[in-house]
Amino acid sequence: MQTVTAQQARTGSLAIFFSASAWGLFWLPMRYFDDSGLTALWAVAAINIAASIVAVPIALWKREITSENFRWLAIIGAGMGISNVLYFSGLILSDVIRVTFLFYLMPIWATLFSKLIFNVTIGPIRMIAVSLAFFGIWLLLGDGGLPIPQNLGDVFGLLSGLGWAFGLTMIRGKVDTGGFGTAAMVCSFAVFIAIALGLVLHNTVPEVQPALPPLETIYPIILPVLAFGSLIMWPTLVGQTWGSQFVMSTTAAILTMSEIMVATLSSTFLEGNNMSLLAWMGGACIVAAIFVDLFASKDA
Repeated sequence: MQTVTAQQARTGSLAIFFSASAWGLFWLPMRYFDDSGLTALWAVAAINIAASIVAVPIALWKREITSENFRWLAIIGAGMGISNVLYFSGLILSDVIRVTFLFYLMPIWATLFSKLIFNVTIGPIRMIAVSLAFFGIWLLLGDGGLPIPQNLGDVFGLLSGLGWAFGLTMIRGKVDTGGFGTAAMVCSFAVFIAIALGLVLHNTVPEVQPALPPLETIYPIILPVLAFGSLIMWPTLVGQTWGSQFVMSTTAAILTMSEIMVATLSSTFLEGNNMSLLAWMGGACIVAAIFVDLFASKDA
């Protein structure tokens, strides 16, 4: 694991926090694109294409993608690219709050990946956090019954947290990933993953993923898609991947909790979401597990 200065850690933490806060509002443009005819995974592919148009040339210009680090960046890009696709799709296909809560089991996964990949100690306090998190899943998904996801979007939300946690762990384990290079790889992988998954879902569950609409149908939103992908999604992705080089992966996952606060508040006020008391208790258990992990000492 790389060594960083206190100033780098503070700056990286702020970059993650504010970038993740912006992601808490991303469900709004994603729903808008979906309502405008660019449904589910086609919308995810489109915004990542827009981001890649900017991200790849800049990463190459800054020499953050090289033959030496390409393999490592590709591993990170695949993990976080899958997460990108599943998370944004989940926001479209399911309840915003539930998908966001499920995604934020991520710090628990980050702790486990850190142990498996870099042999970071997992003590009794972190085991308590893991148990609390899984109890939260039981309440959130099953309302006290069997912990079965209610729909495909719920499954996507859960799996997306695993992918992002893996990416954060790998970023922290390498010195020279670079925020621009990492973001470029994430967006590039996300394009192909979104298209492939979109085709699979369209041919298996077309009611979930309709066919790609004709160009004349989506023409009015081409500019909004390009603007969102290149001017909003890409810079905030750079902020998160760059900042994650300088803090522990579990801490990076915790800092992105600013997103859950923004997403929950915005969805509640704008959509009037009405989750059951047990579901809210499950979400609270997940958040509590995350804070237990945050305040645990290095070897707790």
